[in-house]
Amino acid sequence: MNQTHLHLLLNHVAIMAALFSIVIFFYGSIIRNKSITNLALIGFVFAALTAIPVYLTGEPAEESIEHIAGVTEESIHEHEESAEVSIWLIELSGAIAFTALVLKNAKFFSTAAFALIMTLISLCSGLSISYTGYLGGFIRHPEISSTEKLQNSQSEQAGEEDGD
Repeated sequence: MNQTHLHLLLNHVAIMAALFSIVIFFYGSIIRNKSITNLALIGFVFAALTAIPVYLTGEPAEESIEHIAGVTEESIHEHEESAEVSIWLIELSGAIAFTALVLKNAKFFSTAAFALIMTLISLCSGLSISYTGYLGGFIRHPEISSTEKLQNSQSEQAGEEDGD
């Protein structure tokens, strides 16, 4: 297994851990179940820890594919820019979750304010890391980009026909 393979493998784990944790945290907060909420917090920490090797293997992954036909510098750059934002957001949500787990008996971490803050940060980080993964798919998956190009082409043709 090389670093590119590790990058591709772990990015799915980090994304899914973040998304599942959001759902679990939201559910745990609604029914006010600390065990379920703690499970979600552990999931956020896991997503944050998993995102570190994903981010660190990004550059070696880029170097291994940047000279392959069909891979564009633009798609790599967009993915890379999004990853820089995502890593900070996912690490922030993981750090807050870890702090909440360590200080779980502190009054603040059982308040509605904490639930709101954690929900907002986790939503931002989950959406960001998912979007980064989405952009990564365009780097080497022609079936994704060709489908989107086909849809854009059909939309443009429909627009021209309406204008006649």
